[in-house]
Amino acid sequence: MNRRLGCTGFGRLSWLGLLGLLGSLLPLAVSAAPYPLGTLTCKDMGEFASEAMRWREAGVPREQALARMDERSYGDPVERKNLTDVLRMVYGRYGNSWTVESAANVIRSDCETGR
Repeated sequence: MNRRLGCTGFGRLSWLGLLGLLGSLLPLAVSAAPYPLGTLTCKDMGEFASEAMRWREAGVPREQALARMDERSYGDPVERKNLTDVLRMVYGRYGNSWTVESAANVIRSDCETGR
């Protein structure tokens, strides 16, 4: 029995070592997206998906939706790229089965889980 930890199975691993190991894994658990979001949040991404889905349901052509997107101001160049990707999904096959609400939920959830 390991007297320092009061249990078996840890061998020579001390509390300090265990805390260090957990501390090194914490950033992996906290990071949300595998790609940079700029100043956007996952909620922002979902809200844009919902807005884009409203455009699609209103009959706004993809080209006009892209033009509307270009009118926005971006805090970081990567934001335009990410929103363009969302717009492509909304106007692509994914959007065929989405509603305004589900588009927001799917994109936000995917962002939060790192997909």
